[in-house]
Amino acid sequence: MGQDQLDANTSKEIEKVTWGLLREAGITSPPVKVPAIIEQLDLYREFYDLQNPTFLERTKHKIIVDGRKLIDIVSRIKLVAVLFFDEDRIVLDTGLPTIKHDWATCHEVGHSVLPWHKAYFRGDTAQTLDPAWQEQLEAEANYAASELMFCGPVFDQEARDVTPNWEGFAKLAQRYGKSMTATLRRLVTHSPDQVMAMTVSTPFWKEKPADQPKRWRHFAMSPRFRADFANVTPEALLAHVDAHSEQRSGGPVAEFAFSLDDDDGESHEFYAKSFYNRYYILTLFVEMRKRSARKIIVPGYAAL
Repeated sequence: MGQDQLDANTSKEIEKVTWGLLREAGITSPPVKVPAIIEQLDLYREFYDLQNPTFLERTKHKIIVDGRKLIDIVSRIKLVAVLFFDEDRIVLDTGLPTIKHDWATCHEVGHSVLPWHKAYFRGDTAQTLDPAWQEQLEAEANYAASELMFCGPVFDQEARDVTPNWEGFAKLAQRYGKSMTATLRRLVTHSPDQVMAMTVSTPFWKEKPADQPKRWRHFAMSPRFRADFANVTPEALLAHVDAHSEQRSGGPVAEFAFSLDDDDGESHEFYAKSFYNRYYILTLFVEMRKRSARKIIVPGYAAL
């Protein structure tokens, strides 16, 4: 999904809460062992078939999804993780791939440790029923999950010391032991000095999942990319991926250079590399150099 923006004060508060939790759990360097986090919080994590009618019937009055009790929308959603706030219990779906367990768990941990989230889980209010408020809470839980999984400031410092390319990303993914998608997103969004973007998309040779509105599932930008290329859409980047991708069963599927115009009309050269994990294509876009100065047109004269 698109990149969610949090204000600076909220981000700092989440960083403070999550870094405090990591230190309390004795975690100050990667890889982050998520069981140690839930043990520190006295949370219980279990696995269950969340699509099982018996489970849904038994819990539909307790679970809140998109601000509404599960009973109201049970036929239209697919649960992968649930936080039972008053029971100190996190339940993950047995069908969730192992590589995604850490993210789903840390997302629910985020809801449990951010103090202003309590009202969301303890009853409907005018605020918690507001769709904008729900999106904000989910964005905050995602931010908290990233902070926990990547050891907060530790990852950010190490990311500055690696070359901003696919090889540098691969080193971080191996060191932190988290999913490629989560690591790539973290690298891009926490690299303030680099012009980078990333997409996670369905290959052109496969049908997109029913729960995915567009061919791209995730899109994220570094702060500098957002500032200089605000008009560049994920669809525009995906067009370049489609044009250069080769249909394969997995592994690298594209590596190419292309140009993008920034918001002032100046051309920049980018390098991109795409990897197919058998579900989605992950692509990293990195600026290589500015290709030309913007042309200035003066009436009555040739372009300068």
